[in-house]
Amino acid sequence: TYTPDFELDNGILIETKGYFDADDRRKHLAVKEQHPELDIRFVFQNPNVKIRKGSKTTYGMWADKAGIPWATRTIPEEWLNER
Repeated sequence: TYTPDFELDNGILIETKGYFDADDRRKHLAVKEQHPELDIRFVFQNPNVKIRKGSKTTYGMWADKAGIPWATRTIPEEWLNER
């Protein structure tokens, strides 16, 4: 089962991430693939953290590649006002 960190009134699901390990990344890709109707977005504490030591890929880059909208530290006002 999948339980988001937050659900906005407009149905957008928010995941807040500080540490984002490989298992968690795989889980979110699987959820996205199995439930494309869900609007899941991430709020990273620091999107510039590398996904693992020695990698050039950051959390933000990973989300961009996966087609997942993301923000830094706070939920953007635009997300709150979307229908």
